[in-house]
Amino acid sequence: MEPFDLLWLEEPVPPENVDAMREVKQSTRTPICAGENLYLRWGFRDLLEKQAVDIIMPDLPKCCGLAEGKKIASMAEVYYIPFAPHNVCGPLGTVASAHCCAAVPNFLVLEWHWLERPHWNELVLADPPLIQQGAIQLTDRPGLGVELNMEAAERYLKPGTKLFA
Repeated sequence: MEPFDLLWLEEPVPPENVDAMREVKQSTRTPICAGENLYLRWGFRDLLEKQAVDIIMPDLPKCCGLAEGKKIASMAEVYYIPFAPHNVCGPLGTVASAHCCAAVPNFLVLEWHWLERPHWNELVLADPPLIQQGAIQLTDRPGLGVELNMEAAERYLKPGTKLFA
């Protein structure tokens, strides 16, 4: 993969096998990234202490939330390891993750998977749209800085479910 000059290679071995991950990292100049399936800061400790990765990518909702994500980022900063959260959230979760990213000095990039979702810009009331030219501009408005569009949220509910039941 080295000729492709990738930003990173994601989890080339299972992340719980820290020694194997470190061996892969030491054998290539392609940055190695891992962490989307690890939980709490203790799940990241061995990866960081053994410097088995070049970049960490916690999934913020899965790793136990924004505060825990910030703690994980701070741990990584001690080892000069960038923070690039995994993100499969909708617009509210993405904005929340962006707020966490804005609060840490070792932030690299926030992953985003909603390219083909036509209702992305309908689910929140934001002016201008949340993502412009690949970036999120956070506002100084209260909370996350955006509002849930209740009509759109109701319209896109999975059949048989309720909003905030």
